[in-house]
Amino acid sequence: MKFDSDIEEKYRRSVEDALAAIADHGTDEQKRIIGHIVGSEMEIRVRPVNEINASGVTGLIDPGETNDKIADGRIGLIEALGEVYIAIAEETIDTGGQRGCEGTLVHEGRHAFDFARTIESLSHADVNPLSVFDPTLYELELEAHRTSGEYMLCIDKDEYLHEGLHLMILGREGDAGPCFLDHEGIHRRLSESYGLSPEGNQGPRASELLRLQFK
Repeated sequence: MKFDSDIEEKYRRSVEDALAAIADHGTDEQKRIIGHIVGSEMEIRVRPVNEINASGVTGLIDPGETNDKIADGRIGLIEALGEVYIAIAEETIDTGGQRGCEGTLVHEGRHAFDFARTIESLSHADVNPLSVFDPTLYELELEAHRTSGEYMLCIDKDEYLHEGLHLMILGREGDAGPCFLDHEGIHRRLSESYGLSPEGNQGPRASELLRLQFK
């Protein structure tokens, strides 16, 4: 993993602390994804929210170069992660602190991992077309919301749980019962906030979002 050269030291420390927290306290899946990210050349950026228009966003560093690599040969998962960046809004860290930074990295980290899987599979599409991994936006967001909720439950602190309840990612049994991953709430959030549904509009596929070309 590498940092964009423009990141202020306080944001760099926040990201490093968040990655360490996920590696220590996340699910086995989250630990594995973070391990892949840290061991790759994926780029971390921190930008003003009015520049990225979100708490965090994931994309390709250079789509044209990535397409050239897909056309030229086989790309492994770790190399594919090196084609990806995650940008975190400054305000996410300034106002949400470590909770905000951790939550964004868990959510966007899942996107980065899925994008890398898409790149890897497209680079093998000429010999293995049936194994292409090219999820829809609905499927991408469903996985990212699921993993976010699972992380909140792993941490099990009020500020994390309250955010999950507010975002409809978590549910609660009664007023003071234990929290749980709310699958119906996630589907409702994807419908109401993203306009996505499994039976209707699933949105563009990852290859379209990233402007990738099939081999």
